[in-house]
Amino acid sequence: MSSTNTEDFDPKNPPPASSDKEMMDPAFITRSLGSLTKLEPAMALSAASRDDATKIIILQVLFLAGATLTAIRNSPILASYPSPTHGLAGVIGCGLIGSAVVDAMLDAGLPAASIMIASRDDQKVDKYAKLGCVRCDDAELVQTCKVIVVCVAPQHLRGLGSQIRKVGARNCVVLSTVAGVSSIKISKMLGISRVIRTFVDLVQLPVEWGQDGPPSELICPVTLTVSAKNFVAEKGVLQYSQASIESLCVDMGLRKRDSSYEATFAIVGDGEIGGGGSPVKKKKGGDDDEKKGEDGEDDDHPLHELHGFLKYWKDVISKGFFEIFAEEILAKDLPAFSDSEGNEG
Repeated sequence: MSSTNTEDFDPKNPPPASSDKEMMDPAFITRSLGSLTKLEPAMALSAASRDDATKIIILQVLFLAGATLTAIRNSPILASYPSPTHGLAGVIGCGLIGSAVVDAMLDAGLPAASIMIASRDDQKVDKYAKLGCVRCDDAELVQTCKVIVVCVAPQHLRGLGSQIRKVGARNCVVLSTVAGVSSIKISKMLGISRVIRTFVDLVQLPVEWGQDGPPSELICPVTLTVSAKNFVAEKGVLQYSQASIESLCVDMGLRKRDSSYEATFAIVGDGEIGGGGSPVKKKKGGDDDEKKGEDGEDDDHPLHELHGFLKYWKDVISKGFFEIFAEEILAKDLPAFSDSEGNEG
């Protein structure tokens, strides 16, 4: 029996065991359970940082996915597909980050049928398949999707790369959430030229959140601002992202001038920065306007099923990013993204 004085016992701060025998006593274990399962301050901080980083990564993925789909929405190649919205976005890996990305995409209004998932976690894939997402393997995903989110551990990149190289990826942009591996290295390992990686500065994160700490909700002005600030912390990321999406637009059948405008508009909210011409949608007129509903959606548009997601991206997600990106461009007096002014391609 333990000799602890019950009158002085504090359940929040129980005394340590006086001997090895007492440490194995069920009574000691029961009364000390709270302290035994409590995280050390450093571990608790690490867990909080992980959750904060996950939140920022998800928002960066949502922004980049929305930017890419917005830019290619008028692609003649997409319009020729029997099911243009099928498998537009794909997620490889369904761990902590991967499943959070899929959840966020669905919550933001991306149709389940437009999301393909490749993962070894059958239980999670089953969960999303029941919601309407498309189960597939890595090879099928990279040959189908236009936006591919890679959410695997760094040690699995080489194996993933060997599988992708066997089949070859078609027109796509890869968004990497793999920590500590540069876009250039991932591009070489996967054999895909267009790779944009998410970025989180854990050192500056507590400062950016401010005294009140991170908000509980995923999408709000504060989280969007902090996520955007982290994204532009990497040198040249805006120009590289714009160039990657512009390249995809060209491969998807858009003219060079339109590709420049659409990609620049999708990344910074102003297509004229890159010297691009008028967007594709401005060249349509007359009877086309009569087909649009009250919210401007064209029911005959090949991607009309994505309207809810793209509208949410435009009205909510992109605004928080564009404000920070505008500050970045003005502060650094960045040159135009493209010097191909007036080229029709």
